[in-house]
Amino acid sequence: MPALTPPAILDVTVMPPAEAYDFDYFRARVDTELLSRSIALRVFRMPLLAVPVGATRRGGCFDVDNLAIALAVRDALTAFSGFPDLRITWLCTPRSSYAVEWGERPPVTWPDESERLAFYGHRRPALPHAPSSAVSSCSPTAS
Repeated sequence: MPALTPPAILDVTVMPPAEAYDFDYFRARVDTELLSRSIALRVFRMPLLAVPVGATRRGGCFDVDNLAIALAVRDALTAFSGFPDLRITWLCTPRSSYAVEWGERPPVTWPDESERLAFYGHRRPALPHAPSSAVSSCSPTAS
């Protein structure tokens, strides 16, 4: 039987915001000043953006797959301003997972999508001009 080895210490790398895979998504949706104070967090191989609270953004969230990652992300965010009241929560939807949240606590349910967007300081991105017969939809998935 092979010897059991303890799990490796999880390392979260802090990177400039523009290095995040989802930077363009947020650039189209959040205040420029908040974007400049954001940080990219690389867990394993993919850096994702953590956007601080401020201006119209009341809360933020960084979804992760397990508790060890959540603890590492929370610890990395403690060194930066704009991430008050860091906490780890369990999310049941859209899929069961942990999340690191900061700022105000979001409501359990949202009256409508515009309320959710406003809480996270999102604005709908400008859509390119399309012919009047085209139908487009926007369904933001990140917070």
